Amino acid sequence: MSKDISEILSSWEFSPDQNLVRRVRSDDGREVIQRRIELGILQIEVEDRPDGARPYGFPSLYDYYKHFAEEVNTDPLPGDPFQVSPEVCEELQIEALLYYQRRLCFFELQDYSRAARDARRNLEVFDFVRNHAQREEDVLAMDQYRAFVIFHRGKAEVLGCLERKEYDFALEYIEAAEREIKEFFEEYDRPEIGESSEELKQLQRWREEIERLRPLSKKEILEQELSEAIEREEYERAAKLRDEIQNHSEQNEEV
Repeated sequence: MSKDISEILSSWEFSPDQNLVRRVRSDDGREVIQRRIELGILQIEVEDRPDGARPYGFPSLYDYYKHFAEEVNTDPLPGDPFQVSPEVCEELQIEALLYYQRRLCFFELQDYSRAARDARRNLEVFDFVRNHAQREEDVLAMDQYRAFVIFHRGKAEVLGCLERKEYDFALEYIEAAEREIKEFFEEYDRPEIGESSEELKQLQRWREEIERLRPLSKKEILEQELSEAIEREEYERAAKLRDEIQNHSEQNEEV
């Protein structure tokens, strides 16, 4: 059997202006992702570790070290008996990069639930290193990407909501991401960076666009009509609208 893949490459030529990511079925029937790069094709697993490796029999290095930490930390003595060496932190950071690369593929494929899943996974790794790293510089090496990964998680969650036309949920995800990013920069005593970060600016732009596109709820329509009635001094109509808003609120509370 020839090992030459020229025919495969020629059937999917590289072009930065065309789709560079696709889903395919492997010979054993499982779904995988392929990304066309200038020098060839990358094949990426959809589940567990993107390169298909199972370090020490676990789905990922993070899963292995997390399991090991849970075993060690059953010790009743105070403190953290399990600590992560600089070498392990570097391994975890390299592995996190694999999940980041797959996350980009999921965005291109509009698979937002899996993109959000991989972002949440890397945030868990950052927290794990925070809790167990021997050196503060290893924590910082991970945390420098935290705001961006929170943003990516929020982006995936928001885009998924917009596909389902769940505008209110999308706004809630934006609010949660904004809050986490601000808290992160405040934790490092750099709130001014958070306020001017590109991540927060983009989230704010999404908020404004979603609020513009989102259909008004029944209560919002009534409140808008109430404001117009008061402005036109239609006080009898305003009183009826107030009653209707009150009844609507009470019915929602009962539900």
